[in-house]
Amino acid sequence: MDLIRKYLLLGLMAMVMLNACKEPDGIGLEVLPDGEKMPIAWDETFSIEARTVYYDSVQTSGLQSGTYLIGDFGDPIFGRVTSTFYGQFQLPTTNPEFSSQAVCDSIILNLVYLGAYGSIDKLKGTMRFGVYELAQDLYDTRDSTYYSTSDITLGTQLADVTFRPDLYSEVPAGADTLPPSLRIALDRDLGDRILRSTNLASDDIFWEEFEGLCVKSLASTMPDGFGSILYFNIASTNSRLEMYYHDEADTTEMMFNIVNPNGIHTRFQHEFPSEITTAVADSTVAGANTLYIQSMAGLRMKLDIPYLTELNQLGAVAINKAELVVPIDESVITEFGYPEKLSITGIDSSGNSTILTDFFEGTDYYGGVYDSENKEYVFNIARYVQYVLNHPEKPNYGLYVVNSGNAVNARRGVFNGPNHPDKPLKLRMTYTIIE
Repeated sequence: MDLIRKYLLLGLMAMVMLNACKEPDGIGLEVLPDGEKMPIAWDETFSIEARTVYYDSVQTSGLQSGTYLIGDFGDPIFGRVTSTFYGQFQLPTTNPEFSSQAVCDSIILNLVYLGAYGSIDKLKGTMRFGVYELAQDLYDTRDSTYYSTSDITLGTQLADVTFRPDLYSEVPAGADTLPPSLRIALDRDLGDRILRSTNLASDDIFWEEFEGLCVKSLASTMPDGFGSILYFNIASTNSRLEMYYHDEADTTEMMFNIVNPNGIHTRFQHEFPSEITTAVADSTVAGANTLYIQSMAGLRMKLDIPYLTELNQLGAVAINKAELVVPIDESVITEFGYPEKLSITGIDSSGNSTILTDFFEGTDYYGGVYDSENKEYVFNIARYVQYVLNHPEKPNYGLYVVNSGNAVNARRGVFNGPNHPDKPLKLRMTYTIIE
């Protein structure tokens, strides 16, 4: 270990001497006298320890985008992943009046499509969903939070539907024409019970009797490349429960909107293949060459830069730029693509994510967007590196690299590790020794 550090320092000092030039515009250089010349060093040989790790969970309630996932996808690399949806519905008016002769003609759950990840063609895209009443209260997420591991008790099954997602065709709904939607006819008994209910004075009272609905996959298996994770716009007023009923008069309709703050959330479940479980178990051995990231609380990278503070032995160091380069593994590019954007976070003593100061500088500075030409993601983490150097006495628990929008998309990717022979994951830095 001492020998490694010796060679590292010798190499750094050599680069400092060879690259002396005019003063750069970098972080931490505000204290320099105007126009003073300082030696600049450039390096991309820092040792990085990388591994693939599991997520514990991710928050899936109260999502501001209103995007929620439902589905079942047999990923050919990452294995089967499912997403189950739980939600409540709001009375259109308090104390609605129904005659004793009112009868439910139909009650339909309508969910507006936003997109899909997986297969939606005729051969591989057929899905089977079930809808259930909940047998457990959902709490207002302004006071509580639901995570991807939450498991809500289910009651009566209200529907069993087999369908192929149509993300492009508008759908008729009574007198309306709705955007592309999944429409599921529910057991009319639910409508008749609403028509006879005495608990319609307020939403809170209504939810005591009708706790909500669950939508989940009913498939017993999902072959590789079959199925999909569907994206729904739950914030849309067209995502709703529609009840059509008649009495002595004409047919009447009543719309129950989905209430986003009130307990709406999703549960994610993964069935990883042996290739993935072995990679996680082998830790930095497997991670040296191959790393995995998957949304929906699946997988993330954990990175450590063990010798970073050795730079302080050269003197006071000002970091001009520190770019973490994360290349994709081009040998496993599939039809399902790569994440549009990755994110990088710090790690605290409990293993939780912390926001890096670099993040607040904006995307143009921070990076993380997929570069399709170079097939890589680049992050500028100069402020993070400067902080580590300035506080060598503080423990550094490393970094996580994750898919952005973990709870609202199903994307994943395979990436090169730091020992990849052709295009490794690396940290490339430009810095100045100021004393």
